[in-house]
Amino acid sequence: MKKKQAQSTVLRLGLPLMLLILVASCAGPQPRTRPIPEQRDRPAVHGPELERQMHVLINKERRKYGLSLLEWKATLADIARNHSQDMSKRNYFSHYSPEGHDFFYRYKQQGYTCGVHVGRTIYQGGENLALNHLYDSVTTVNGIATSYDWNSQDKIAETTVQGWMNSPGHRKNILTPYFKSEGIGVVITSDGDIYITQNFC
Repeated sequence: MKKKQAQSTVLRLGLPLMLLILVASCAGPQPRTRPIPEQRDRPAVHGPELERQMHVLINKERRKYGLSLLEWKATLADIARNHSQDMSKRNYFSHYSPEGHDFFYRYKQQGYTCGVHVGRTIYQGGENLALNHLYDSVTTVNGIATSYDWNSQDKIAETTVQGWMNSPGHRKNILTPYFKSEGIGVVITSDGDIYITQNFC
């Protein structure tokens, strides 16, 4: 039997055009130089709630195409969250860790086995990544941030899923008929970056 891993794809969202060009040419996201000040108008964004919102939106997309809904799998969410955490801590954005480990390795390390049989082929899972942000732009006066164009939790969920659906590789993973479950892991950094990993089986 052939063993096959589904395509892994990455997506960066919510950056101003000039910054998008700079980030896309680098190996990972650029760290922001100033931490975000706590402001009254900053919306509350909660990682676990955001994960579940995106899960609901993913299933809405699958329903549109007559596909079965994905079950939420806590183990996959843990694996996804751990990868998002690792990317945020070590400042990289890739399916491969600095040591070269991919999602299949991370599944094995967690003791999770994915084996979806389709004819003579066994599919071993898939992964999508996204990098979103708590805000789209910042206004500065004399180099000091004075206001932010904040994103709501709803907008972050919607732009992430819509970005995936507008990207052929991400869309393919989301609409893969034989996937039965998923987990999404979100990590929000102190400077407003939102690392998102989506794992499938």
